[in-house]
Amino acid sequence: MQGNETLKVQPEIRGAIEVHEDKMPDTGQTAWRVEAAPAGGTLVFHGEAPHLGEQVWSDTKYLIVPVLQNTDHSLWLNFRFWGATSDSDAAHASIAIGVFPGFLVQVVIPLSTLRLQTLFPPRKPGSMKTVCTGTPVDPAQVTKFSITVPASAKPQTVLFGAPLIADCEPTYSIPKTPVVDELGQWNSKDWAGKTRGIEELKINLQRWHQEKPMPLPGPFDRFGGWTGRQYEATGFFRTKFDEGRWWLVDPDGHPFFSVGPDCIEPACNGPVTNLESLFAWLPPHDGEFADAWSDVSGRGAFVSYSIANLIRAFGDRWHERWYELTEARLRHWGFNTIGNWSEPNLGRRFSMPYVTRMGSFPTTKHRIFRDLPDVFSPEYAASAAVCAETLRETLDDPYLIGYFLTNEPNWAFGDYNLGAMVLNCAEPLSTRDKLVEFLSDKYDGDIASLTAAWKIPVRSWEDLHKPFERESSLSQAALQDLAAFSPVIIDEYVRIPAEAARRVDTNHLCLGLRWAWIASDAFFAGSRYCDVFSINCYQMRPDAAEIAKTSKASGLPVMIGEFHAGSLDVGLPANALRGVESQAARGDFYRYYVENAAAIPELVGAHYFQYGDQPVLGRFDGECLNIGLVDVCHKPYYDMISVIAQTHMGLYEVCSGSRPPTNMSPTEMPREGF
Repeated sequence: MQGNETLKVQPEIRGAIEVHEDKMPDTGQTAWRVEAAPAGGTLVFHGEAPHLGEQVWSDTKYLIVPVLQNTDHSLWLNFRFWGATSDSDAAHASIAIGVFPGFLVQVVIPLSTLRLQTLFPPRKPGSMKTVCTGTPVDPAQVTKFSITVPASAKPQTVLFGAPLIADCEPTYSIPKTPVVDELGQWNSKDWAGKTRGIEELKINLQRWHQEKPMPLPGPFDRFGGWTGRQYEATGFFRTKFDEGRWWLVDPDGHPFFSVGPDCIEPACNGPVTNLESLFAWLPPHDGEFADAWSDVSGRGAFVSYSIANLIRAFGDRWHERWYELTEARLRHWGFNTIGNWSEPNLGRRFSMPYVTRMGSFPTTKHRIFRDLPDVFSPEYAASAAVCAETLRETLDDPYLIGYFLTNEPNWAFGDYNLGAMVLNCAEPLSTRDKLVEFLSDKYDGDIASLTAAWKIPVRSWEDLHKPFERESSLSQAALQDLAAFSPVIIDEYVRIPAEAARRVDTNHLCLGLRWAWIASDAFFAGSRYCDVFSINCYQMRPDAAEIAKTSKASGLPVMIGEFHAGSLDVGLPANALRGVESQAARGDFYRYYVENAAAIPELVGAHYFQYGDQPVLGRFDGECLNIGLVDVCHKPYYDMISVIAQTHMGLYEVCSGSRPPTNMSPTEMPREGF
C-alpha cells in the first residue's frame, strides 16, 4: 500500500469506556483496547482541515481502522465526521459499519463517501452493512471525527489499531478457519434447535412436508377477509372509510386487514467470492446443487444454503416441495397476504392475496441526489411508462391487492433541501429549468429582487442555470426558497410513475412508496396520486398519533410495509433493528405490534420483514439478522409461530373494537450488530 500514514492524534474519551494500550494478536500491531460498559462510549479525534492528524484528507484517500472484537455478535460502529463549515455540532456525516466477530477486520472508509452520494456503499471483506446518513461533508474540510462503540446488553472489549490515511485500499486478509457449517449455520455457536447434521435436516423437511394446507378456522372468507361485515363486492381490492376507520375491502366485499411476511422465497443468498475459506463446505457449482448458486454482476458468486438444504431432502423436486411446504405453513399460521419481494406468481399459485411492485423504478441518466431522478425530464416519463408495463401481466388477478411504486427511496433518508441540491448539481437537469421558472414566478421575473434577498451577485436568470459551488454559501432566504421547491420535486417524483401505472392498471390499488420514515412533511406531496400511503415502521409498536397524522396529511389509509424483531438466542450474529430476549419474546413482540396496529383506525395492514433468516455472513449488503419465521434449515421458530397464529385468530376482534389490543410489551434489548 502506497501512502499509508498513521494519524498522529490521540483520542478524547467520552462515555462509559476505558482505553488501554495493547497489541493486536498475531500482527503485534500497536492497538487501543477499549473496554466498554453496556452504555457504550466514543473516541473523538480533533485536528485542523485539511491535515487532521497531520495527514492530508481528500476525496481520493481512505480512512482505515483495524478492528478486532470477540463478542457473541457482530458489532456496529458509528463513524462521524464534522467539517470546518458545519453550522452546528449536529451537522455531520455518519457512517455506520458492521464488523464480524472473531478475526481482524480492516474497516475501510473511502473519504469520498462523506459526501453521502451513496446511502449503502458496497461491503468490504470482513465488514458487514454500511449506511451513510447525515449532512454531506467535504473530506478536505474535516476537523473532527469520532468512533462510537454502541450500547449493548453486556460489556464489550474491542481492539482498535491506529487509524490510517491511505492512497488505496489495503490487502484484505480472511482467516482460514470456517465460521459457517455444511448446513449454512454458524459453527462457533450452539443453541437449542440447532440442526445436528444432514440426516436430521432430511428427516425434518420430509416430515414437515406432510403437513397439508388447512386455513385457520374462524370468520374468514376465501381471501382472509372478515365475514362479520359486508360491503359492495367489486371483484378487486379497494379501500373504504366506514364507522370511523379505514379498511381494505376484498373482492367479495368483506373488510380485510393485511398481514403477511415479506420475501417469501426459498433462496437466502450470501456472497462467497473472496470469502471461500470461511465456509466448511460449499456445494458444487454444477450438477444437483447448481440451483443453490447465483452470480450477481459486479458482486461475484452467491450461495443459498436454504436451497442446498432443500435439494438434500427432495432432490430435483425441491422447488415444488418448497411450494407445498410453504403454502401449508402460511395457512396454518393464519397469514392472509404474501408480502413484497416474494417469489413471483406465489399469490396466484397459492390463491392468496398478495402485493407486488412496479418493476424497477424509473430513472434518468443524470440524478439530483443519490437515486433521485431528474423528475421533470422527458426521460423520466418515458422510463416510467416502460416500468409500468410490468403490471399488465396481473391486470385481471383478483388476488392482487395492489402495487408499491418503490421502496425506501435513498434520497429520503434525511430531510434534505432538494432545491439546493438541484442548484448545486453539475449535470444539466430539466428540473433545474423548472426551479428557475419557480423562482422567477416567486420574484415576478425581477432578478434584482432575488439578488437582494439571496445576497449574491446574480446578474440574470440564466446565471441560475450554472451550478453553485456550495449550499452553505447561500443565505437563509435562498435556502428557504429552495426548500419550498422540494415538495414540487416530490410531487412530480410520485405523479409520473403513479399515472403511468394507472394507465396500465385501473383494477388494483397504488400502495405508495414505502418510505423508510417521514423525515419531512414534503414527503406527503404526491399522495393524491396513490390509494394507500405506505411506510416501513421499525418500532416496538406503531405510534397511533403518528399514524393518524400521516393519514390526515396524506388523505389516505396507511399500510406498514416492514417491521420486525430479532434475538441473539439462536445462530445469527445480529438480532435486528428491534431486539428482544428470545424467540418466545419475538412472538410476544409480534402480537403486541400487530394487535396495536390493528387497533389504529387509519391502518389497513402490517407486513413482517421477513419470511426466512438472513445468512450468517450476511446477504449482499452485509445484513445478518435473526428476523425470519424459519431458519436456514427451514425449521420454524415455534415459540414465535404459536403466538403469531393465535394473534391472527382474533385479529378482526381488535380491528372492529370489540376487544382491546394487548398491552403486554416484551422487554426491548439493544440492537446488536448490523
